[in-house]
Amino acid sequence: MQIHRIKLLTNQLEQLKRFYTAELGLPLVVSSNYTFAVKVGQSVLEFEQTDHPAESPFYHFAFDIPENKMDESIDWLNSLGVMLNLLPDQSNKVYSKTWNVTSIYFYDPAGNIVEFIARHTLDNAIHTTFTGEDLLNISEIGLVVKDVPSMKDLLSSNHFINSYKDSSETFAAVGDEDGLLILSAYRRVWLGSTKEADIFKTEVTVEGTQEGVYAIDPYPYKLSVVNSSLNERMRL
Repeated sequence: MQIHRIKLLTNQLEQLKRFYTAELGLPLVVSSNYTFAVKVGQSVLEFEQTDHPAESPFYHFAFDIPENKMDESIDWLNSLGVMLNLLPDQSNKVYSKTWNVTSIYFYDPAGNIVEFIARHTLDNAIHTTFTGEDLLNISEIGLVVKDVPSMKDLLSSNHFINSYKDSSETFAAVGDEDGLLILSAYRRVWLGSTKEADIFKTEVTVEGTQEGVYAIDPYPYKLSVVNSSLNERMRL
């Protein structure tokens, strides 16, 4: 399940635009007084100014990197002055045997919990120096819900998006290695952060067979499913 695009809210539009373009070096593809979007490999990350000035939206999302470039990506972020978040064991890098992935986490200027993830089962190793051009795609977006098992069942039955690997009453991943919706229980602390998961408007466009635009009630989430033939149009 490839994630083509995610659209998120922010109250720090200009700070985020500067971070993702000037610092991380991602190509700017849309820009206005109210929104901007950047290319992240094969995906698009878009932020829209929130209508509520007192609101401070934050999200968890992950970017895939080449499976052999985790240490280089850490060095690259350090060179940009990006501080990695500490994990419970006081390290800044975690390996999951179940998923066979290595991950690091950091905050962007709006407090979004950004993850770089190297999926060691994928054949995407490179042998050049790592830069922002080597971010492959948006591979995960968090959706915060009050009842994780019920939402997992709804996505499976209504949209044929099935569970991936392990799950619990408070956490589930649905999709596959190409793209995952991360279901987190409300107020569960996001891994790689000290932040309790909260609910904010989120729009996600994925590739699939069940084409259409769907509201995920009762949450402010919109899921757009497009056919693979629309890849280039959705990725701008």
